[in-house]
Amino acid sequence: MSKKIVSLFLVLLMCIGMCNAAIAQDAAVSVTDMYGREIVLDEPAKRIIAMTPADCEILCAIGCEDLLVARGEYCDYPESILALPSLTTGGNLNVEEILALEPQVILMGDMNQSAEQVQQLEDNGVKVVVSQSTDIEGVYTAIRMISALVGKTDAGEQVIADMQNTFTAISELCEKSDKTIYFEVMPLEWGLWTAGAQTFMHELAHVCGMENAFADLIDWQPISQEQVIERDPDYIVLVTGMGETAADEVLSRDGWEDMKAVQNKLVFNADSYAMTRPGPRLAQSAIDLYEFLYNTEFVEAAE
Repeated sequence: MSKKIVSLFLVLLMCIGMCNAAIAQDAAVSVTDMYGREIVLDEPAKRIIAMTPADCEILCAIGCEDLLVARGEYCDYPESILALPSLTTGGNLNVEEILALEPQVILMGDMNQSAEQVQQLEDNGVKVVVSQSTDIEGVYTAIRMISALVGKTDAGEQVIADMQNTFTAISELCEKSDKTIYFEVMPLEWGLWTAGAQTFMHELAHVCGMENAFADLIDWQPISQEQVIERDPDYIVLVTGMGETAADEVLSRDGWEDMKAVQNKLVFNADSYAMTRPGPRLAQSAIDLYEFLYNTEFVEAAE
């Protein structure tokens, strides 16, 4: 009888060991960042620094604001994160300041931080995860990556589904048109820049049934006033962050007075932070753009 008890006891210990191993394996996290670097954690991250506004907004959208121990200096949404320590970004990255906060993970964009700074962080046990999106599919990739890092994959998929549902609902309301939108992402005083193809702004135009006036360009590019005037867009969308008078400034530019968008006063001063950040608020930007283009309120159909 005693031998049977011992045998059962050993079997029980083996089962417990196997269960514990399975739990440990399930708790481990492995993701590939957007530079193709494999990131492995023993467990979902609980202390994170987000250096870019988009990554910060993604974390908050999936319900993980409480995991943030600091933010990059340009992270300002939602307003509640302003209470967190603010860190300099790019070439002015302060590695010692970051290490003092004891993060497990730091989310970075493709900015001006040096390879030496990144290596110093990693040598001190901080996982550096690069997040860089230029189109909407890239935003979905970033959401999945970040939600996997914190063990919130279901929440990440829900955020993606909500975005996709909004884009689909708007697309179904819009008939395809050959009218064009010019996105001004840098104001005249600093030298004009616009959004070309392979950008989420280009895709937002298509979601709303319109064409991008600079679809022949790739990525964000500098342009001239003469190019804008020659293309004579039907709509002008400003994402320059130049304040409430930005549209008035465009409407009063010398040489622009004969353009269709100017004559019809179809210049939209968009929420520049929402429309320029590759994050969940692109869905709201699509709604805002739709309401401007069609002069009607967006009402999503009930399921």
